[in-house]
Amino acid sequence: MFCQLWVLALAGLAVAVASNFRLSLDEKFTLDGNYIETTLRIPDASLRPEDPFRNIALLYRFLGLSEAADLAAMLSLAVFGVAVFAALRWDELARLTPVGLCVITACYLLAMIYLAQYSKEFASLLLIAALLWVPAGLWWEAALVVGMVGYAITIRPYWGIVAVLYVARRLLLPRLRGLLPVLVLAALTYVGLQFATNQFLGQSLSHSRVAVNAIRAEINVSVGSLIVDFLPAVDSLQWLNALIVLFSLLAPWPLLLDGSLAFLAMAVLLTFLWGLVFVSLVRVQRERSSSLAGATLDSRHAPLAERAPRVERAIALLLALVVVQAIFEPDYGSYVKHLAPVLPLFIELLPLSPGRIGDNRELSVAAEAATPSKVVQP
Repeated sequence: MFCQLWVLALAGLAVAVASNFRLSLDEKFTLDGNYIETTLRIPDASLRPEDPFRNIALLYRFLGLSEAADLAAMLSLAVFGVAVFAALRWDELARLTPVGLCVITACYLLAMIYLAQYSKEFASLLLIAALLWVPAGLWWEAALVVGMVGYAITIRPYWGIVAVLYVARRLLLPRLRGLLPVLVLAALTYVGLQFATNQFLGQSLSHSRVAVNAIRAEINVSVGSLIVDFLPAVDSLQWLNALIVLFSLLAPWPLLLDGSLAFLAMAVLLTFLWGLVFVSLVRVQRERSSSLAGATLDSRHAPLAERAPRVERAIALLLALVVVQAIFEPDYGSYVKHLAPVLPLFIELLPLSPGRIGDNRELSVAAEAATPSKVVQP
């Protein structure tokens, strides 16, 4: 009961303080929010695919929040709370570990920093809540992909690549065993993206990130956590450079070089969260292998299969997203900001104590849910 009340209190407190929290933040955290607020004052509310700020402003207008920044902040945190309770349902919250409670608390703090204001991430937050709430089924999966494509067209273009990679990982991850094939898949993804950007766009794979940081340098915008290419600008090394940048996002060692306590805490949290993703992936693979072999699942741990398809969706989308972020994110601040709306997906993967789950019948049902057919079939 304590865990449930703690998370419920966090959700209520976040919504309660959301309207004033942004006022205490440094200006660098509210630049986008302020610009969206300015955009909301433009009389012409037409949708323009080339202007994401105008498009997210249109969504806020549709919700009646064009002159209600405080309500918009509260709504964002309320939706975040809905996504958290979709990630872990009420009875599952009771089986959280102390580490899980600390992670959820940290996630709420990041949500208040990055989401409690007008934000382009509000649209992706709605998408994440839907991903965690909708049931299994091919049509639901298709609807989620359509939502990702719509988000890409109107607000954040690289989500078009995320949508494609999400579909690929939903199909391929159930058939892979071990982490090495997953990393090989990431490397092959970069090889394919390198070919596409070089041949069809005439650009390097990291062109977008390099261009953004070059513009910042020209207008003298100081950013303390830039993401830079680790290898020389050689065409044949673009995919390998992207792979190294990916590792620097999964375990952000560059943040440790700054010596800042805040950067240290962020590096530790990010490393833990991505470690959780890969540990969960291995557990899903083992549960699937056990079910195919007719073995009984280990009752010492609550099987992830009992949370299918939420777990499989979370892993697939998180891996698809971070692979793309390694190409586009200009700095670690932007990286964390764009991770903020998907934090409930990490919460979905938090380990739970077995609790009352231990009955052989329930374990057999969980094992059945872990089979590949349950992952991709309606």
